[in-house]
Amino acid sequence: MLIYFEKWRFIITLLNLVLLYILLRKFLFKPVTQFMENRTKSIQESIDKAEKSKVEATELKQKYEEQLRAAKNEADQIINDAKARANKEYEAILGNARKDAEGIITRAKEEIERERAQLLKDVKGQVTGLALVVASKVIEANMDNEKNKALAEKFIDEAGAA
Repeated sequence: MLIYFEKWRFIITLLNLVLLYILLRKFLFKPVTQFMENRTKSIQESIDKAEKSKVEATELKQKYEEQLRAAKNEADQIINDAKARANKEYEAILGNARKDAEGIITRAKEEIERERAQLLKDVKGQVTGLALVVASKVIEANMDNEKNKALAEKFIDEAGAA
């Protein structure tokens, strides 16, 4: 009877184990498994969101870097254009200054030439007058003044040409 009694104990223990397994499975394993699956999904969603954010951040970074490069290129272009305009203006101002200086020099030379011509004319007139005075004193004859003046001017022109 001992063996018989042990069989029942074995069956009852087995039934208890099966019942315990079913109860644990229903009340412990399913919720824990469900919790673990939900947690895994949540973690995977967080990882996916992080990857998506990383990709968006990378794209945004590239976009901003392109905009920065474009702005730098535009700034360089503006600087180069400003330098070119400044050089053109510099050359124009320098050209105008040279032209003005040449004009001033030319006018000064013309003025000098006019003054020289006037001075020569005045000197000729004075020399002619002096020559007439000297000639009239030397000759002490009363000759025609216009003839003497023409003769003296001819003499001065010939002397000046020599």
